[in-house]
Amino acid sequence: MRPAAFIWTRKRLLLRPGTTMGRGSSQNSFDALYLASKARQASKLAEIRDALVAAGYDTTARQAAALGVSRPTAWALLNRDKRTGPSSMIIKRILSAPNLPPAARRKVEEYVDEKIAGLYGHTEHRRRWFREQISELCLPAE
Repeated sequence: MRPAAFIWTRKRLLLRPGTTMGRGSSQNSFDALYLASKARQASKLAEIRDALVAAGYDTTARQAAALGVSRPTAWALLNRDKRTGPSSMIIKRILSAPNLPPAARRKVEEYVDEKIAGLYGHTEHRRRWFREQISELCLPAE
């Protein structure tokens, strides 16, 4: 059995030494793609925060109330390092919040669609798992 081309570390996925991802690929180009996908994710989370602020939810306590999560969770989601993003449980809680402004709801739904589409660097397995976790709440029946 041939070893996998990737090594999972605690912080990032590494390309095994001596392997490539295709013509002219290297660890540096892989890192650039990974960082670009995480920058996109951080940008989408910032858009959610901006939508909440535009709707008048300008403090962490008000944002937490609108999102239907605790204040520390809201702060971590909207202000902390964005390498991982919210879990499916947090997304379900946010989408079921009755006070969520329509603009923020649209941004959260866009986040879900983009995460399922793989724009944030997740593997097919993780994307499928995420889709299954939230499908009963926010995705139309197929």
